[in-house]
Order: sequence, then C-alpha cells, then structure tokens
Amino acid sequence: MIKNMWKFIRSSVVVSLLFTLIPELKAQYSFDQLMNFGVRSDEKGEYVAAIASLDQAVDLKPSDDMAWLTRGVVRVHMKDYGSAVVDFNKAILLNPNRTETYLYRYIAYRETENYQFAFSDINTYVNAIPNDTMARTQRMQLSLLLSEYETLNTDVVWLYEKMGDDLFADYSAMYNDHFEKHKHYNEYSKILIPLNEKYPNSQVIKYQLMLAHFQLAQYEPCLKLVNDLLVPNPKDFPLLKYKADALFFLNRMADAELLFADLLSYLPSDADLMADYGHCLLQLEKWNDADAWLSKSIKAKNNTPAYAYLGRGIARYNLGKAGLACADWERSYLLGEKSAKKWLEMNCQTK
Repeated sequence: MIKNMWKFIRSSVVVSLLFTLIPELKAQYSFDQLMNFGVRSDEKGEYVAAIASLDQAVDLKPSDDMAWLTRGVVRVHMKDYGSAVVDFNKAILLNPNRTETYLYRYIAYRETENYQFAFSDINTYVNAIPNDTMARTQRMQLSLLLSEYETLNTDVVWLYEKMGDDLFADYSAMYNDHFEKHKHYNEYSKILIPLNEKYPNSQVIKYQLMLAHFQLAQYEPCLKLVNDLLVPNPKDFPLLKYKADALFFLNRMADAELLFADLLSYLPSDADLMADYGHCLLQLEKWNDADAWLSKSIKAKNNTPAYAYLGRGIARYNLGKAGLACADWERSYLLGEKSAKKWLEMNCQTK
C-alpha cells in the first residue's frame, strides 16, 4: 500500500513539475494531448495529475467547454463538488446545448444537497434525453425527496413500462416510507390507480394500492383488493391481517372476530394480535373475553399498551369492576392515551 502511494505521489509530482517548473515543455503538448493525458490519468485514479493536465488545457483554450467539463468531472471524482460546480457553470456558459454537462452538474448539486438546483439540471437532461433509464431513476428519487409528485408520477409510469414489477421490488419501501412520513398517500394513490387500471394483472401494483387505501382509511376498496390478492394466496398471513383490520374498521365485527381468532390459532403468542382481538371483542360487548385477551396482550408486552389498558378498563367497568377500570385508565393516560382522560373524568373523579 505504501509502495503504491509513493508511486502515485511520484507520478503526480513528475506531472506537476513538467507543467509548472519547466514551462518550456508545455509547448510540446497540444490541447488534444493535454485533454488525453487528463482523461487517462482520471481513469487511473491519478486525479492530481489529471487536474494538472486539464489546467493547462483550460489555459490553452479557455473558450472550449469540453476542457471545463472534463476538469469538472475529475473534481466530482475527487469529491470536490464545489469546484466542480464552478467548472460546470463555465462549461454551460460557453455551450448551453451540451446536455451531459447538466447531468454532471446535477450530480455535484445533489452531493452538496442543493436539491432544487439538482432537480432543475436533471429535468434539463431528461427533457433532452428522455430514454435514459438511469437518469429517469435519479430524477424519480429526487422528485420523491422534494415531493414533486407530478414529475414522480411521470417517471414511475415510464419506468414501470421499462422495468415492470421490478420497479416496486426495488423502490416500494422508499415510496411507502416517504408517503407515510409526509401523510401524502393520496398522492401515491393518484399514481397507482391508473397503473392498476392499465396493468390489472400485476399483483405488485395491486398490493401497493391496497396499502395506500388502507393508509387513507378507504377500507371498502382496500378490502376488495385484499380479497383479490388472497385468491392466489389464501393463507398469506399479512394479507389476512389487513383483511381483519379492514373488517374491524368497517364495523363488520362478527367477521373480524372469526378472522382474528383464526389468525391467533397460527400465532398464539402474538401480543399485538391479542390486543386487536381483544378490541374486537370489546366492540361486540363480550366483556369477559375482552378483559381476558387484553390482559394476555398486556402481559405479553404488545406495542400499544396504552390502548390496551384503555380497552381493558372499558371491559372491566362494564363488568362492574370500577376500581380496576379506573386504575387501567390512569395507566393508559400516563402512557400517552389522551382519550383515557375522558373516561377518568366521567367515572373516576373522587369528591
């Protein structure tokens, strides 16, 4: 490693000496030769030598945009993005019609988190070269970051035609993370609904649309899609869980109860599933069963204990166990369930 480092330093110093300490040798190299030296050095990772050559090329022909562009590319490889932007700006000023310069400046802007400028440049490039799949993918990701949903829609549709379901295999997690974080699942559904109509046999699109409907509390269309997805996969546990939840939110409690009970036969120690089943029983006014299952869920440490304590308190209150109910509501409120305060005020205030 030390030997290679010394070789790199030595070659860099030699080039630097050739171009800075012995000026008369500069005249021996033409512009094209200097450009070639710069490109070859860049390809070998000898960036200092590449810059030395390209500095001389820029000095020889300061009006040649390729000299500025090439030096900017080397600086991107060096991760000197600020200097790269300066070179790309000059290249574009000299020749605004060279589309590749916008692509490289996009990279520099993106790496310095100047996302709006990066978005402008990638748009310019894609508008000129619309069939560049990699550029489309880059613009799609940046559109998502900036919540530029119209452009995102355009690129997702275009990329799906090229990649098919692999697009969602690669990027569905990124889509869902974004739309859940920003509470913009309605924008996702605007992309997915036309895609689902155009490609009705895609299980992947159907699944993504089902998730969007669920997040938007659109449980009827969600349930329809779940049932469609279950046809080829009748024992798919996550799909059955979405179905049970949709039935619950649609107030189809008898159906939901049967499905939750069936799911618990497969995963009897799932604390969250116990809690869901307990709340379903609560809605059916099966107070003893609700108390029992919510107690099991709390003991098994479910992920929403505040909500479980709230429900168990309601069950116990209806069983005539007011003291235990108030203790549960107090615990629920302390854990962050604000609605528990209403139950405490109505039923547990001491004089």
